[in-house]
Amino acid sequence: MGKLEIFKEEDRLTAAAILVKNGYRVRQTRERAEGKRSYLYFLEYDKPKKSTGEEERE
Repeated sequence: MGKLEIFKEEDRLTAAAILVKNGYRVRQTRERAEGKRSYLYFLEYDKPKKSTGEEERE
């Protein structure tokens, strides 16, 4: 699974929309920044394996 660190929420939503439209599974996660009270935000993504009978998208 790939992982992108994207600070701004608007940018995360835009990137997630692009990935989803191209057939990727996407989830948003956050982790506590080391030694701080703030969070780091990530998009995790992967391309699911094609299931039997599924056609290639053009």
